[in-house]
This record gives sequence, C-alpha cells and structure tokens, in this order.
Amino acid sequence: MEKIKEKKDLAEILCQRINEDWKNIEPESFLGFINPKISQSLGFERLPEMLKSGKKLKVKFGTDPTAGQLHMGHIVPMILLEMFQKAGHHIDFIVGDFTAMVGDPSGRDAAREVLTRDQIKENMRSFSKQAGRFVSIGKMKVHNNSSWLEKISLSDIFSHLQKISATAAMQRDDFRKRAEKKQPVSIAELIYGILMGFDSLELKTDVEIGGVDQFLNIVQCRTLMENAGVVPEIGLFTPLIEGTDGSGRKMSKSFGNAISATASFEDKFGKVMSIPDSLILSWFKAFTFIHEEELPKLESFIKENPLEAKKILGVLLIALETKSLEDGEKERKNFERKFSQKDITEEDCESVPAKENLFASLRQKFSSNSELRRLFEQNGVKTIDGKILNGEEPFIGIVRVGKRKIFNIQ
Repeated sequence: MEKIKEKKDLAEILCQRINEDWKNIEPESFLGFINPKISQSLGFERLPEMLKSGKKLKVKFGTDPTAGQLHMGHIVPMILLEMFQKAGHHIDFIVGDFTAMVGDPSGRDAAREVLTRDQIKENMRSFSKQAGRFVSIGKMKVHNNSSWLEKISLSDIFSHLQKISATAAMQRDDFRKRAEKKQPVSIAELIYGILMGFDSLELKTDVEIGGVDQFLNIVQCRTLMENAGVVPEIGLFTPLIEGTDGSGRKMSKSFGNAISATASFEDKFGKVMSIPDSLILSWFKAFTFIHEEELPKLESFIKENPLEAKKILGVLLIALETKSLEDGEKERKNFERKFSQKDITEEDCESVPAKENLFASLRQKFSSNSELRRLFEQNGVKTIDGKILNGEEPFIGIVRVGKRKIFNIQ
C-alpha cells in the first residue's frame, strides 16, 4: 500500500485509498488505519490476535432511525465500518426499528418522542439514501432488529434482567441528570443497552462500532453476552466530532455548527474552510484514510500551512462522497476563484431585491435582525473590492456577507 512521502501526495493518495481493496491488507497495517479513528475501546487487546488469525470478523453497526436528516458527524463511525468492509470482514448493519420505539437515552436530558412504525420506515429510507453517499450499505447485511426482538419471550428477558443491576444502570450521567431534574426515566430506557445485547447475541458479533456516546450501551451489551456465556464483543468508539464553529460543542443541527450530509459540494467545501485551525487534525483523522505513522508529518504540515491543509481536507470530504479526486479539485478551484481571485459571476450570487437601504435588503435572508446587525458591527459586509459597508445607505450590486455568502442586490 502506497504511503504518503511528500505533501503534494496527500490528496492524491488519501483519495486513492477510498477506492482501494483491502482484502489482503496486513493486520498491523489495518490497525494503523483504524487507530486514528478510535477515541475509546472495550476489549481492544483481543483485536490484533483476531486479525492475525485470518478470521472473517462479524462487525456490527446499529442505528435507530429516529431522525431523517444526517450530518457529517453521523458519518464518522460508518467510515470506520467501511474500513472493515474493505478489509473483507462481514458487516451486520442493524436498523433499530424495534429499539427506535424505545428510544436511545444516550446523552438525552429528556425521553425521546415515541415513533410510529411508519415514521421509522420513512426515516430509514432517508437515512439509507444519505449514508449510502459515503459508505457501501448495499454490500452489507442489513437487518431489522424487530425480526428477533419481537419473538423474545418474557422468560428469556427475565433470565437476563435478573443478572443486571438496576443500581448500576442508573449511574449513567444522562439518567442521573434527569433524576436530579425530577424528569422520569422509563424502564424501557433502562434496558435499552440490554436490547442491543440481544442483537449481538443473535448475530454472534465479534466487534461493534459506534460513536463514543454509545459506550455505556455497549458496556451493557458485553455484560449480557458474558452472562449468556458468550465471549463479549469488542467495542470500538469514534469521537463525537466538534462542530464547525470551534465552540467545543459536538456537531449538531440544533447548534447551527453542522455540515449536512446532503449539502452541496460548494457548501461542504466552504464550511470546511470556515473551521478553526485547531480542528484540522481531528477532522483529517475522522474523515480520511490516514495511517497513524503519517500523523506526525501531517501535523507538521498543518502547522506550516493550515490554509492549504483545509483546502485538501475540503477536497477529500467531497471525494469521500463521489470517490473522485477531480470533483473535489473542481470545487477547490471554484472556491479559490470566488474568494482568492475575487472573480465573481452572477451565477455565484443569490439575487435579492433592493429595499430602502442595504440592511433592509439583506434582512430577508437572515433569521434575525441581531444576526445581521452583528455582521455589520464586525465589518463583515463588504463590496467585492473590500470596501466595508455600514448598511444604512441604499445599495445596488454585489456584496460579500461574512466569509462565504455573496448576494446580488438588484
């Protein structure tokens, strides 16, 4: 497998790895690729020997289709899943159509809204379409966990629940915080991780992949497997990706710091360019096929030239979706034309009808007066040649608002 030797190789080789077949990859090399993706693990010490044995591992990833819209933070654990797929391991992709009716309590400060079967089906159709842009769901074995969970008898459930401590289950931070606020925790939520464990028992899972917010659920999975006399699965956890604003909060639509999985290439590239330099390395680890031996060289490169590093990252985020370096490079050239060369065409602008002054003209494109006023106060509204505008005067023509928005006031 070709390794990165020079900075100029970075985009080309990392993109090449997206399309590579890893079925004959050496275990040590494979571990070097997955290690940068993992922030925590359970039972990891067993993984090297399992890989060296040549065994085709049964790798599980589950999702409850509780929402219709994905962002790029949701894609990160699936990239790790794709790595196992490329290396020839068996992938069980679990659609939690049964567990979605319970609701995953992880990180929640209140119970999730109970979904109907129809809502779950519609959300899953949307989820599969969006996730399929980035990972090969069609090559994975897809299961609905209702197919076995609905058949489990009460006696089977109680035989396992008798071995689980309710006191231990209530020690979860999300449950304790809700208890402190006198908000209820349902019995169904208490055993959510146990239901995930039944998935693992059914499929004889060797490795389960999830975001780090799934840690306590997978602890319960492993406990159930041990109590059943089965070797517990290995848990591999990807970090929760920090959002584009650099506030330290995880990527989330509700925080306004997310990149939608269905966003245009222009929007994806532009949002990568907007992230603070402190996030570049962690985003490379999350979204690219970088080897741990290459990280020191990458870190040095980022420190020397963070702008170029962000451009390469933007190129690779698009290539992750299209499997083509050319598509990413095309968007890079488009970005540089508009924002470095300041070569703006009417096609680059969103048309806005003119009002009595520039503030009033732009107001219709912002959610609040305060948001737009803040941009003016920070000298964030300018003409293409860089003249700062105050918003009080009438204006006809092209203006740049913030880092990436361009409007043609007509």
